[in-house]
Amino acid sequence: MPVKNQPKDFFLWPPPKFVERTRGVQRIPKTGPKICSVINKGMDPEAYELEITTRFSSIVAGNARGIEHAQRTFDQLRKQCGDVVPCLRVVDAPDFAVRGFMLDISRGKVPTNEALRVLVRQLASLKFNHLQLYTEHTFAFRKHKKAWRDADPLTAKDISALQSLCAENHIELSANFNSFGHFERWLKHPEYQHLAECPRGFTHPIKGKMPHGTTLRPNDASLKFLNKLWAEYLPLFKSKRFNVGGDEPWELGQGWSKPLVKKLGKHRVYLNFVKKLHRLAAKHGKQMLFWGDILLESPELAAEVPADATALLWGYEANHPFAEQCARLAAAKKKFWVCPGTSAWNTFTGRSDNMLANLESAAKHGLAHDAEGLLLTSWGDGGNHQPWPVMYPGIAYAAGLAWNQKGARRKDVARAVNLAFSQTMNSGYGEILLELGRVENTLKHLKPNRSRHYNIFFATRAELKKELADLSRPELLAVLNALAKVRKKLSERGEKYLWEYGSLNELETGTDMAAWAIQRALADKGGDASPKRPRTARRAVPTLKPQEFRGILPDLIEQFMNAWANRAREGGLRESALRMAKIGRDL
Repeated sequence: MPVKNQPKDFFLWPPPKFVERTRGVQRIPKTGPKICSVINKGMDPEAYELEITTRFSSIVAGNARGIEHAQRTFDQLRKQCGDVVPCLRVVDAPDFAVRGFMLDISRGKVPTNEALRVLVRQLASLKFNHLQLYTEHTFAFRKHKKAWRDADPLTAKDISALQSLCAENHIELSANFNSFGHFERWLKHPEYQHLAECPRGFTHPIKGKMPHGTTLRPNDASLKFLNKLWAEYLPLFKSKRFNVGGDEPWELGQGWSKPLVKKLGKHRVYLNFVKKLHRLAAKHGKQMLFWGDILLESPELAAEVPADATALLWGYEANHPFAEQCARLAAAKKKFWVCPGTSAWNTFTGRSDNMLANLESAAKHGLAHDAEGLLLTSWGDGGNHQPWPVMYPGIAYAAGLAWNQKGARRKDVARAVNLAFSQTMNSGYGEILLELGRVENTLKHLKPNRSRHYNIFFATRAELKKELADLSRPELLAVLNALAKVRKKLSERGEKYLWEYGSLNELETGTDMAAWAIQRALADKGGDASPKRPRTARRAVPTLKPQEFRGILPDLIEQFMNAWANRAREGGLRESALRMAKIGRDL
């Protein structure tokens, strides 16, 4: 006969390597579960065995993190089954030694301390063990207020508190400070322009004419400056790892270093400076991580990269050549991590299918070529206008793939989001996020690293015609109706999605911003820009005529500002909102 109150189903994420269901259930007493934990140093690091019997539970693990992972698995069962959990045996261990997440806090949106605390707990529940906060100017250096005064930056006290929380959750908080390229937030000020490769500006290959530099001169003066900054910043982090950045030094060789580059070559000049950064990091007791894009342009120099330095192979499209790049660094016998992305930036909705394929490729080829880690990145390009929850599906899937690449499946991502980021497994939170990230799937011409609606939203009048040249009215109407469908679901089921902060408000705002952009495109092409309006929507996608865009935009900006306050500090908001307002002047 079946056991009374036997749990019929349960879901574990990341998926364990081995699960065996045994007979019976354990009824958890009011005093809490009885769990015996033992560390077996002969086991692999972070590996664990969890056995649940009718009377008690036992954990045998390779280290303290392994015990914590087993406890997380047990907690997931309790979330779904309550005080009657199934008896089973789990034998588990991760594929990647490092399973990390990197959040951009330098493109406008600096999270509140509470938002970071919640994020750390969510990452821990998914068995991540590494965290970085991408930093350019958003740390409150004592003698450099000019660089960060409008950013509402993290303080030493903030980082120390975050360090303690990460330690409690067995997550390594690693320092991250871009120390070569992407230094424009400093170099735009007269006090620092003597450190710039091109103090008077240059022509950026993507942004066009820049009035100031973005890259440090690869010389001793820059190293002395960095040494002082690092001396204040790095002691806050217990981790030995330090990401010095080094990606996209766009103007290298166009200014101060032009004679040097002409003599030695761009890649030699780059590598020589990176090696100096490595030596400086070592003096501070840190092991260097660095973005590997420039190194891959000249693989013959890879042999000179210091043995203890780790190259970070980043790429964010479904077809990124991780196979080729991983093979190249593996052949050179260099330490490296694979770094895919959440596909949550340069968009208001996400790009679900690109994200899924990008993560799968990174995990597959990284594991095949013995990458030490998988570092999921979530950027904030252009002002970080995307809703915060849009990155959740990427976080959930990356957790599964980094732990068990063969066992993680796309079909389970929605359930994984519901498990980690919502209160109930049937909330529909994961399903709505994935659906939102597919609203543009009917378009024939997609662009890399962004959604088409994002480009349309921020296009100047001169840029708009070019942007719309390969988009037809039927395609645009299909996207608009897809957005209206999601908006209706958000309005009808809002209470189920609204479980933390203002998730509902954030997602409604992102949907409205995407719809505004598509309606702008339809109006520019002429004719009716109205979708089928959902009758039950609390605030349906608005019907706009060409002359109404200027009037609607201020309300949309206010809505965006309110959503921003859910999780982010005020610093950076003005800049992001002004970018939206600028479009109003161009309409």
